[in-house]
Amino acid sequence: MKPIRWTILVSVLLTVSTLPAQPMRKQGQVNAGRQAGAGPEAVFKKPAPITLAELATRKTTGVSAVEVNDYAPGHYAGALTPSPPHADMNAGKAVVVFWKNHSQRLIFSHEASYCPLLELPNGAAMCNQFFEGNLGEAELFNNMGRKERNSFVDVVESGPERVWVRWTYFAVNMNDDTQPRLRGTEDYLAYPNGLVLRRLSYQSLMPQEVIGYSTQPIELFGVAPAGSTIKDLFPRDAQHDDYHILAAVDLYAERRYDIYWDETGGVRRRGDDATLTAISRSSGYALVMPFKQRLLFAAYGTASGFPAEKNQLIDHCTPGAKGGCAWGTGLWDHWPIGWLNSQTSLWKPGSPYAYSFGSIGQFLVPDGKQIQTFATDYPAYCKDMELNRWTADRVFYVLLGAARDWNELRRIARRWLDQGADCARPNSIAGLR
Repeated sequence: MKPIRWTILVSVLLTVSTLPAQPMRKQGQVNAGRQAGAGPEAVFKKPAPITLAELATRKTTGVSAVEVNDYAPGHYAGALTPSPPHADMNAGKAVVVFWKNHSQRLIFSHEASYCPLLELPNGAAMCNQFFEGNLGEAELFNNMGRKERNSFVDVVESGPERVWVRWTYFAVNMNDDTQPRLRGTEDYLAYPNGLVLRRLSYQSLMPQEVIGYSTQPIELFGVAPAGSTIKDLFPRDAQHDDYHILAAVDLYAERRYDIYWDETGGVRRRGDDATLTAISRSSGYALVMPFKQRLLFAAYGTASGFPAEKNQLIDHCTPGAKGGCAWGTGLWDHWPIGWLNSQTSLWKPGSPYAYSFGSIGQFLVPDGKQIQTFATDYPAYCKDMELNRWTADRVFYVLLGAARDWNELRRIARRWLDQGADCARPNSIAGLR
């Protein structure tokens, strides 16, 4: 007998031990081969990709996932040029999660490095970020990060009772990917009620280096469809003649922090630094993009792995906001369609491309501390190796979804977090709506 390859065996055991538990079935509910604890669905041939036109004819009895070969973010319909030689020459590849009773879709687009987009029918979408390397040293939104070897997805369950997509990525330097800084693993569990549980963790691949870690797992960016403007997508405030773009909501108190943009580049906030700090310290909160079609949200809190004493929400839009980068109305057309190996291509009026905008961000900080000035405090906290090792040892959970109104959002998110540690179980979201 050949000796056992212990490194391979340990790796397999570790992988199996981290898989999410299957949801419990009601008595009498039979689904051959997919009993509780059965693991991935039993298939012997992977389905071939289809087109978006074919997808439009597909139906699901609950929720399903398919691979398509001609997707572009933000309803962009032009040629994907000048794309060569970036990435892997397959910019239209995507995995699309769609529902029977809900109009939003969850998109894992190759052109967006598979960073999931919760997309509305008009092409507007919310992105909730990923583990990027400390100090901006390692990213995914560049030529290197979009390569299949550095970012890829697997459909573990394709529905219709549940969809399970696993996203694996290596955060790499924008100019050289020979030494990845960290490896992220994220599982997305989608149920027929339109909700998604995001389970995320990472492993440092440079454990002795500050840049091998991450303190920023969640940041809300939006996607604006090609040819659209902010006024097309968001509700207008009649009193101030501006548009409600972003919000942070305390799920356990009557606190809200709102960000408004106008059409001339002005930014207004309703709420102050103290309000945003108080929301950061709550046991539960949601970051929201209040689109006209639906409120898209990411909810999380202490019970889902984010201790209040280590959490900070930062407004990067409003000039003078504590800890922010003061981007103003930050608009970029290099992403989600990755035209440049760059992170600083500003959107220009009349651009034919879909574009991204934002943001309000969530950062992990040393116990009880706050980023007061981003340029100095953020780099300093990134060098706290105790904090870095803590983030690498944790598993975090986020609830993603679309709500009709603020009351529904609060009700769903609180019911999830009120389960305590059980909110980490995939079926914790199955009965929330």
